[in-house]
Order: sequence, then C-alpha cells, then structure tokens
Amino acid sequence: MMMVNHQIQTVGIYCRLSKDDNTGVESNSITNQKLYLTDYVKQRGWVIYKIYIDEGKSGTNFDRDGFKEMISDIETKRIDCVVVKDLSRLGRNYLDSGYYIEKYFPEHRIRFIAVNDSLDSNDGENDFGPFKNIINEMYLKDIRKKIKNTFDYKAKTKLLNSRPGAFYGLTIDEEGKYIIDDEAASVVKRIFSLYIEGYSTKSIATLLTKECIITPGYYRYIKYNDQSSLTEHKYKWKDCTIYKIITNEEYTGKIINRKYIYNKGKRILNPNPVIIEHGLPQIIDDKTFNKAREIRLNRPKKKDKVYINPYPNMVQCGCCNKVMRYTFSNSMNQYFYVCSRCKTRIYINDLKHILIEDIKRQISIINYNDMKIYTDCQIIKIKNEIKTIDVKNQKAFEQYANNRITEQNFKATIDDLTIRKNVLKKELVIGKSNKLIKKLLELSNKDITDKLIINLIGLVVTKNIDKTKHSVHINYNFED
Repeated sequence: MMMVNHQIQTVGIYCRLSKDDNTGVESNSITNQKLYLTDYVKQRGWVIYKIYIDEGKSGTNFDRDGFKEMISDIETKRIDCVVVKDLSRLGRNYLDSGYYIEKYFPEHRIRFIAVNDSLDSNDGENDFGPFKNIINEMYLKDIRKKIKNTFDYKAKTKLLNSRPGAFYGLTIDEEGKYIIDDEAASVVKRIFSLYIEGYSTKSIATLLTKECIITPGYYRYIKYNDQSSLTEHKYKWKDCTIYKIITNEEYTGKIINRKYIYNKGKRILNPNPVIIEHGLPQIIDDKTFNKAREIRLNRPKKKDKVYINPYPNMVQCGCCNKVMRYTFSNSMNQYFYVCSRCKTRIYINDLKHILIEDIKRQISIINYNDMKIYTDCQIIKIKNEIKTIDVKNQKAFEQYANNRITEQNFKATIDDLTIRKNVLKKELVIGKSNKLIKKLLELSNKDITDKLIINLIGLVVTKNIDKTKHSVHINYNFED
C-alpha cells in the first residue's frame, strides 16, 4: 500500500448501516458511529469537514448517495482524510473496497483510517486489510444464505405474510393460528356468488360501493389498527380488488407461497410455487372456486373486441364540433359514437339506418336524365388540364419576375387561369359523385355498403334530442 505522509487538515467521517447488518448491536447504529468517530477525530485535533451518512444502504455496491458525495468532495480537494468505524462500513465487496483502499485513496493523497481494524494508510503496508475485506464479503454471503434458508423453511411450513388482517376473510387467534373472520368472509362468499351469477368484477365493485361495504384496506385499518391501510375512500371498491379475490386459490384452504420469482430483475409468476394443502381454514369450497375460474377464463375480454370505426373522423358532435369516439356498450351489446365532452351519443345501428334512408331519399329526387355523367377518359382529361394550368401559373410567375411581361398582363393571366381551374375542380367533383350515384342507382338497397357511404358523405353532425331521438345533418360530397 502506498504511504501518504502529509499534514491532516480536514476529515470526512463516513457512516453506513444496511438492513443486512445486525441492528440489535447498538454500536452499529448511525448515531453511535457518529459519536464514536467524532470523538476519535477531535481527540487528535483534526477538523471535521462533513459527516457522510448512508442509512439502509447495502455494502455490496458503492451506488450510495453519501459515499458519492464524499467522493465528490475528494475530487474537489475539500477533505484529505477518510475515517470509518471498520472496513465493513466502507463496503463488503472485496474487489471494490480494495480498489478504493489500494488505488483511489493513495492516488488522491487521501489518508484512510478504519478505527476498529487498526488500519491507517499512514502506517504503510497492511496485509490484514485485504484479508479483512474477504471476511466481510464472506460474512455478507453467509447472511444472505441464512436468510434464504429461513425463508425456504417458512415457505414450506406457514403463510409468509402472517400479520393480522393481511388476509381478507381470515384473522389470527391468540395462539397465532388463522381462523375465519365471519364478517369479512361473508363478503368474500358474496363476491364469488355474484360473479357466478353473471356479474362482472366492475359491476360487483359498483354494487358493494353503493351498499357502503367497507373495503379490505379500510377494514384492516379499523379492525387491526393498520395505519398503512388508512384511506379516504373507505367504501370505494375497485374491480382489481374483486379480481384478486376471485383468483386467490388460498380461499380454498391452500397456502401458496413463493407465487412470484425474479428473473433478470423482473417479477414474474413462479411456475412451481410452494403449495401447502389444508394449511388455512376454507372459506370457498373447491367446486365454487373452479366454477368462478371457468367463467373467468371463458368470459370474452375487452381486448378481444376489435373497435374498427366504420366512419373514421366523419361523425361530429353538433354541440361542440368535436369528432366523436367509437366504442362498445356492454349493457346494450352494441357499438356507438360518443362525445367525451358533451356526452352526445348515437348507436351505430341507428346511425347506419339514418344514413342509408337519407341516401335513398337523395337518389329518389335525382333526375337521372339531367345528370352529366363523365367517363373515365373525361375525368383523366380534366385532371391533366388542371396540371397544365399549374404549369402555366408557374411560367407566368417566372416571366413576371424576369420583367418579360407587365404586371397588368401577369394579373390578368393569373385571374383567367384561376377561374378556369376552379371550374375544372367543380366538374371533377361532380363527375366523381355522379359516377357514384349512377352506380348506386343500379344497386339494390342491401348493396349500400359502408365504403359507398364514406365515398358519398363527407361529414355527419349529430345532436341528442332525447334518449331515443337524434338530430342528424349530413353533408354530401356532391353538394355545392
């Protein structure tokens, strides 16, 4: 180890305590670390620049706010000595701790002292330091192994979450055993009964809310004084709460531990959870639970409904002029358009009937003999003439810019070309629309498809007169 011999000016005291440390040892507490190290520094007449603290932080890595702040002050030369209670406070990872002790601190001319390990970089080489780091790392691995073994044992013998009220429908007696909580269990049984009758999770939640049934969270608060469950909405049930209840197989009397595992930092379902048969009092019998599961698995999900809007961006609210959203009504079992702002709505079947009837009415008043029908060749000819006018417009601009024509001639040319272009555009719209109308006249009523409706109609504006009547204004593409 490199010797650092220079006068101490300022000291940084570093304290750390993690959840893995033995919190029963009072000397390990942050408060005692601070008092112990402050007294150590003051006895030597050194100046304390700052005390850096990481509480609840693991020693296996150095991604800690207090430690990073200390390193920042080292980089800006605000401290020249680091003091810790022992090497394990710096870190429990041999390689990383060794890097700071053997390389980083000497390169930045920092004196490092681990008081209880009698390690001082000013004393020269200390072979015990690296060995102590290895012991710390082995200690942490041993602690983790013991914790894992403890949890494995508990998972095979008892319900892991055994605090009072943690399991809605059960409670704990004086001997620490689970017994049925009749008040909560009756709600659980009713939820399963309603679901089997055909109620959805959302409708069950709505019903319980209307009946002012206390939610599981608030129930834990008032019965078991669980402050973490305190909420303002004590009667507000959610469909996700109902779903958790009807999918919880533990209501059949099984204890299911290790339901989830972590794979690359992601929480996923465990394909092989620890199951203890008859580990809990049974609230729901197997037949009822399996019936509810069968209904749930066979019930069509919202994502199975494909919301394909037949008239996209075409249906508009007559109150606020906002484009209406296309969605599905579970209660009416049909699709409809709705304005999220004004709540204007019209069912797709009603709207389609109105559009088809109005199209037939429009067709009935058309005098076919007076219609000007364009062939495909004539429509192409009109399009080409419009393109030619655009070219002439560009040429006129260039001539005027180069002073080859007067301003008067330029304006007259542009005006003539614009008038002609507008006439051609109108003929093109009429030609296309009349072609569609001619095709409609040749079709039967059943052949008026959504595609033809979209081609004929540009905009539909609707208002609600009452719950069953609508005011609908239709703008056709062939109208002037």
